[in-house]
Amino acid sequence: MKSQSIAVDQPQYVESIQAGRGIAALLVVIHHAAQKAHALSGGAIPLFDFGIVGVDVFFMISGFIIYFVTANKTMTHVEFMEKRIVRVFPLYWGLSLLALLVFLMAPKLINSNAKEATDVAASFFLWPTSAPYLVNNGWTLTYEIIFYGLWALVALPVAKPRNAYIACLVLAAASFIGLLSGIDHKVMNFSLFVEFAFGVAIGVAFKKGLLRQRTPLSIVLTTAGAFLAYLAISWGFGNSELRGFALAIPSAMMFVGIIMLGSVWAKARTILAIGDSSYSLYLFHPFILVAIPIAVKALGLSSPAQILAIAAAVCVASFWASHMVYRFVEFPLTQMMRGMIKSAKSLGAARAR
Repeated sequence: MKSQSIAVDQPQYVESIQAGRGIAALLVVIHHAAQKAHALSGGAIPLFDFGIVGVDVFFMISGFIIYFVTANKTMTHVEFMEKRIVRVFPLYWGLSLLALLVFLMAPKLINSNAKEATDVAASFFLWPTSAPYLVNNGWTLTYEIIFYGLWALVALPVAKPRNAYIACLVLAAASFIGLLSGIDHKVMNFSLFVEFAFGVAIGVAFKKGLLRQRTPLSIVLTTAGAFLAYLAISWGFGNSELRGFALAIPSAMMFVGIIMLGSVWAKARTILAIGDSSYSLYLFHPFILVAIPIAVKALGLSSPAQILAIAAAVCVASFWASHMVYRFVEFPLTQMMRGMIKSAKSLGAARAR
């Protein structure tokens, strides 16, 4: 097959990136559903620990996107952080408030299997802690926010490729320095910052047109990357302080492979739809997955096949419910916040005249 360039107009919405988001979200959801099914079946249903690699792919996508939305543009540090905060916090805080209400009324429904008590304050401010958040998946947003801050300091106000390379070095250095700091990796796993660096580097390569659509090569890369990630996770690196170092290259291989499928993803409408609502799915699916143990106990199910069927059905329900959250909560809320900020700026400018 003759290689062809992958279109980069409106790169933050390129189909391959949305597909990457969709696949990463699917992996995480299936991982969490399998955990519940495994516990309910007494271990008869195997775990799907490989699904945690979805988070590592998400970090790479984040590095990729942040480079793209700032590359060769003039943007102040305040403008950049403002855009990222509006993108991250409205939905997260809304779901955290919902989780807080559930926590106050039925504490056992929130982080029931956690070894530490839920840290309510850290949940809203996203400061590092080994305790679970109200929306426990929010722990990854702590790393996102720190990455945004480092990117703003190092790469802005104009994110030229040279600045991006410096940012990659800073992120890599932070990973190694953090490893030597002695900080408990359950509080802050510094090795994960190297994955953002890989994402930025892939973004630079993509922007330069170095990643071309090659279907056979993309399949080989994705498969090999997935296999290496599986080995790393099987050997226990997924829960270690070396996670970022162990999974960076396998995740990068998977991500590059996904990108290099290019226009092939245009036909994968379901994956693209999941990619569109991936942020809502990532944060909201735990609210739906609590239905798995509730349904199993209410129906008196005990066979692994029945439990697996319930888990699969609830997974599908979480995809649909999360898409509704995206359409009717996340997207409108984000647009409203952007409009409010724009209006406030216009009013401030008018008063300054």
